[in-house]
Amino acid sequence: MLGVRRWASVASKNDGRLLALIPVLVGVLLAALLFPRDVPPDDVPLPDLDLHKLVAAERDDDARAARAERTPLDADVRALGESIRAFNTTEAKDPKHAPWPELRAKLDETRVLARAHGVEAMLDLRAAQLTKFVDEVRAWEKTGSASAELEAVGGGFIRRMTIAGYVREDSHRVELALGEHELRVAFKLKWNSVVRVEEDPAFAPSLDESRALYTFYILHPHATESARETFAAARRTARTQADCDALAEGERIASESWRLDKIEKLAHLDPTYPAEYARGVALYRAAKYEASARAFEAWLRLHPNGPLALRARNHLRAALAASKVT
Repeated sequence: MLGVRRWASVASKNDGRLLALIPVLVGVLLAALLFPRDVPPDDVPLPDLDLHKLVAAERDDDARAARAERTPLDADVRALGESIRAFNTTEAKDPKHAPWPELRAKLDETRVLARAHGVEAMLDLRAAQLTKFVDEVRAWEKTGSASAELEAVGGGFIRRMTIAGYVREDSHRVELALGEHELRVAFKLKWNSVVRVEEDPAFAPSLDESRALYTFYILHPHATESARETFAAARRTARTQADCDALAEGERIASESWRLDKIEKLAHLDPTYPAEYARGVALYRAAKYEASARAFEAWLRLHPNGPLALRARNHLRAALAASKVT
């Protein structure tokens, strides 16, 4: 009985010591969480996408396409559609002596005539061609062969996606990295550019459509086409592993610069996006440490508190330390 009492006394003392250590441990953890440390940035923040609103915009396009299928569009609007198809087909085939002035003049002429029938009619036309485009891209993924219809509604889209590195191939099929949401928005932007209505708010994708596409851009950066060609040419003459490593690093930095450009464009479209913080991350990843530090400082001036504040302080310290080393 005495041994049991002694054991209980020792256990009680140990429990008391452990309880006394709890405030100390909590203090250490809080200090680790609350005080800035040198932490290099990792991920660029993504826009806050409202999926319900995005799906609603897509359903609106589907309804427009169905309406155009049931009730033929006005002859002037259909003529614009044919001008777009002729322009795209030529772009897809990319002949040496393409009649671009004539194609552009015809497209501009038919756009003016179609616009006289109202924006809604042109939006119906775009939706109808969007539906064909998505269907043809999915068929291309299965067969690996671009149909004449895909060329007519998509132009050089597949070629540009391939150059950007967004096309994956294996022995069975090809696959486009863009999902359904991003594919639809990318088509709208291309259509707007071809028809020259990209400055007209009536044709602009919704905010959440833009957020969907820019989410993809942020997650899948790549160097510009000209930069990729330069790096590819340099690799053909590279002689050492050091040369190859330097080229890989150069292409990585070029990809970060491309991503930074997308961040700037997204910031213009979406005032809720944490642009300065995102700039800080992208600039750090592009080895532009002083500019990265300035971006984090700018973010903290505007947002001294909040969910990103501590991370921004940590990344600021890392950027300042890296700028001193370089």
